[in-house]
Amino acid sequence: MVPNRLLLLLLVTPLTASALSAQDVGARFTTDKTIYLAGEPVFVALTVSNKGNKPVWIDFKSPDLAKLLCDDFAVEVLGAESAQERWHCGVAASCGRSLREVLPGKSLALRQLLNWQFRLQPGVYAIRAHTAIVVHAQDLFDSPQIAEFDVADTMTVKVQRGKENQLKAAFQPFVEELDSPDLMKRSEAAGAISALAPPFLEDVLIALTKSSYAYAAIGALRKADTSTTREALAQIATGAGDSMLRIEAARNLGRTHDATYLPTLFQLMETDDKEIQNAAAEAAGNLGGAAAVPKLAALASSPDAETRRAGTSGLGDAHASQAVPILIGLLLDSDVNVRQAAVSGLWLLTHRAAFENNQWADVTSPQSSTAVHQRWVHWWNSHRTDSDIHGLADCAPPESLD
Repeated sequence: MVPNRLLLLLLVTPLTASALSAQDVGARFTTDKTIYLAGEPVFVALTVSNKGNKPVWIDFKSPDLAKLLCDDFAVEVLGAESAQERWHCGVAASCGRSLREVLPGKSLALRQLLNWQFRLQPGVYAIRAHTAIVVHAQDLFDSPQIAEFDVADTMTVKVQRGKENQLKAAFQPFVEELDSPDLMKRSEAAGAISALAPPFLEDVLIALTKSSYAYAAIGALRKADTSTTREALAQIATGAGDSMLRIEAARNLGRTHDATYLPTLFQLMETDDKEIQNAAAEAAGNLGGAAAVPKLAALASSPDAETRRAGTSGLGDAHASQAVPILIGLLLDSDVNVRQAAVSGLWLLTHRAAFENNQWADVTSPQSSTAVHQRWVHWWNSHRTDSDIHGLADCAPPESLD
């Protein structure tokens, strides 16, 4: 099948007298093909070519969303829903960037997995891709720019239903590339398999949790959502492995909706490892809701401040009205971090906050905390029967209590 090719760019700003000609550096967007199966990885590639006789180094002036996601170019898929999951509201990212060298007569290909951002159900989609490319003659960000041009175009792909054996065949090249000596191919394959997490690759996903791609694979176990992958999450969370992976496994176990693992999270809440304890408490709140409130309340009454903070954080994630009065009481805790966690939990549950002069009211001192506590007591007494209670994915700026 002929690849769907987008040709072209407009060189808009030669910046010096010795700037490259429009023919020296060119770029195009492409997709691998025009027809895909639902659930199959769909990549958009940006290929930058150097037709000159000297090496060049390129950087990207990506649109705002692409910068936020650490991408070199932005894509929009008209009519597609977002595939991004919203947990704990907000995105934070730090993108380590460097210039990319393109040798004379060579090309650089940068690929982006659409399925990571968009849910591609059966249908026909127009994919809009765009970026701005900045060309340097040296591998230095502050070196003079010798050219800058925009790249933008639209591709069309069709996504159609297929049988499981067809989808397995579509994934087989990615499974094989997990053993590739090429790091980029291995990473791309692991990313595609983890992002789409097909249940029939549960064994591959479990194997990836023992690789350098473990962190993403743990999230994929939850998305695959089979009895085998859920049990694998529990084993990682309760095992003796890397604590960061155990924390991630506990968090994802709390997002499975399989309440049979609530006792596992309660068990993890008893650990001496404070980071794992905190992750387990938050996961227990998310998974158990009202059923987890008594255990979390007991944790929040511990003589140890860090343990109280873990219980407080879990109560904020419980999506249960029973947690609200407990959190209001925790505004009077002796530890400022517990008080701050109570403020965050109340915001998450009620979408309300105490404000002073258009800023969050201060709870850093016992006196100011007492005032905030009194305002919350008054509000809850008036709204306990008519207040909506929200969960982790219900993101909204807080409204004032008053």
